[in-house]
Amino acid sequence: MPPPGAIRAGYPDHIPQSFMNRRPAPASADTNTRPYAIFFSYMAICLALTVYIVVKLFKSYTGLSKSVTTRRPPRNHVRLFAFLASGSLLTTWYYMIQFFRTSYRVWAMWRSYYQLSEDHMHWGLWLKETSLFKEAWEVAITANARYFWTHQIFFFACILGLGLEQKGIRRNIRHTWAFMLLGQIVAISFATNLFLLAILLSPTLSPTSSPSTYRQRKIGLWLVNVAAIVATEIPAYLLADQRYWHRPEFLPLLLTPHVALLAPPVARIVLSPELFSDLHIKSADAVYTFLWYMTVLGGSIVWIKTFSLSVAYGGLRGIREALFDHPAVSSVGFDVIFCWITWLAWWWTQREIANEDVTVETANKTEDVGSGTMFSPSDGKNGGVRRR
Repeated sequence: MPPPGAIRAGYPDHIPQSFMNRRPAPASADTNTRPYAIFFSYMAICLALTVYIVVKLFKSYTGLSKSVTTRRPPRNHVRLFAFLASGSLLTTWYYMIQFFRTSYRVWAMWRSYYQLSEDHMHWGLWLKETSLFKEAWEVAITANARYFWTHQIFFFACILGLGLEQKGIRRNIRHTWAFMLLGQIVAISFATNLFLLAILLSPTLSPTSSPSTYRQRKIGLWLVNVAAIVATEIPAYLLADQRYWHRPEFLPLLLTPHVALLAPPVARIVLSPELFSDLHIKSADAVYTFLWYMTVLGGSIVWIKTFSLSVAYGGLRGIREALFDHPAVSSVGFDVIFCWITWLAWWWTQREIANEDVTVETANKTEDVGSGTMFSPSDGKNGGVRRR
């Protein structure tokens, strides 16, 4: 353990260069509308995507309630994932707002050298001189124990992408792009819970056995989905290396997974639907099985690397404390925690449904056997009598 007041191992040991080269505040800088427009446009997109998806969910729920042929999902399952979606949104964005406050305080502290008035909030100048996206991820990544938490979000983003491709299209969920974009700009766990709700509230399309459909789709899968997984797992692995921290390569490595994971759902919009038909279920499942193994293997390798580095620097205590080191770390860290909870809950609910199906099937077979038809021989009075 380092002595009190010392810089912890794995943390930056210098003042960021951007803080050391400040120029005096330009005239009327706070009235510049561009930084405000960018920030509030981002917030508006977050809200619009959430409303768009929630409205779709309500329409699906209403249609399912009126249907007399489609099986309805258990209400407790719907409530569970709605609760997890709300919890993940409130938790991650509580810490995101705390990050905004921390970022402003740090910026104002360094900017106070130029005697900015403390009785006014210089939001415009702060937004203009601060790259919140880059700042948040630099804080969340550039420390071994912190990255142990935050690297896992790349893994869960891959899982969401595979779920959108494998389950979403079969359920006729055409707006898969909205879930991935929402996950990237709001929270992966929030988008995942909304997507699982969409699966629960949407019927499965009837499968087809057309071999030509599979051949066309197989090409699209390998070119798009494999590339997206590789372009996500490799940067996640490289970012664990300190050589890429505070370097020009940092931002490109960070942006690559964000772009790659949007490629499959966007490709479904741009390219011909025949190239991405997911109706040949047996053949498609074989391909997706490989993709799932590929994703889990890559995620496990990165997890082992970050865990070993974190333990070597600060032990298990350092990992635990890193979750609350900074609001940016807490926001992504709790996003990861909710992802774990969500997928464990999904596994439990699907297992529960499978057990119920087995019970119902067994009961139906027993009823069929019990209601079998028997014929008694004729006794000359009533002829052959059909008995149950």
